Amino acid sequence: MKQAIKIFLVLLVTQSVFAFSDTSSYSESKQYTYVRQDYFGLNDEYETPYFIFKGSKPGPVMILDGGIHGDEIASYMACDSIVKYINLLSGTLIVIPRTNIKACAENTRQMNFDFNHAFPGDITSDTYEYRLAYEFMWLVDSVKPDLIINLHEARTKWSPKALTDPEKAYGQIVISCLQPFEELLVRSVDNMNKRIPPGDFSFHTHYYSYRDHSSLDNFVSKFNIKSYTVETYRGFAIEDRVKLQLIAALQFMEELGIEFSFPSYLTSFQ
Repeated sequence: MKQAIKIFLVLLVTQSVFAFSDTSSYSESKQYTYVRQDYFGLNDEYETPYFIFKGSKPGPVMILDGGIHGDEIASYMACDSIVKYINLLSGTLIVIPRTNIKACAENTRQMNFDFNHAFPGDITSDTYEYRLAYEFMWLVDSVKPDLIINLHEARTKWSPKALTDPEKAYGQIVISCLQPFEELLVRSVDNMNKRIPPGDFSFHTHYYSYRDHSSLDNFVSKFNIKSYTVETYRGFAIEDRVKLQLIAALQFMEELGIEFSFPSYLTSFQ
């Protein structure tokens, strides 16, 4: 039996600033990050923890989720690293590492059906994916974040041919369901590509048409919230995929205006 839903912790963290240049300095300042741990589905079959970080200064709010598909392991490994090492100085960050915790535990894409198609959800449903989707939407509506980043992985790598089949998922893309692409998306992808080795690892902006039951489209259409999906290519080594997921998530935080520090060695390819 879990204890109280809300557990307040104070983490004392000393770590390097999120930076990638050889001239980047290391921050020796000791900052406190407050963490509140809550749950979706407390005492239900899909009991799922998520973590709320608040900096000492006000600022933007971002939700980061991984593990919507349970076999896309780099997504929740990257979230785990952020939960463990992030030192938030301003704003609010909510991290849901294993959104579909049952599928993650089984290392399978889905249990009853694709959780990413269960939105906006139904709290009265006999199927847990619908109840979980409803709770996720409730969290979004309650928090009203400035940005939601969804971490995923794909079995096919992006190539110029992807432009002829835009509805397919590809690795190394960042997806939006809106066109023209918003400035935040274009700027973030451009800057994250400056922080990774050129070539195969590069990210590309990608458009998906609206889908009634997807998480991304529901976040955008029902709440008018910016939401993007990051896809890494599963053909890369797992350590590289986690770094790419981290770079993408942290870059969006930086572009949004959230101040933080994070160990640079965890995102370095050198």
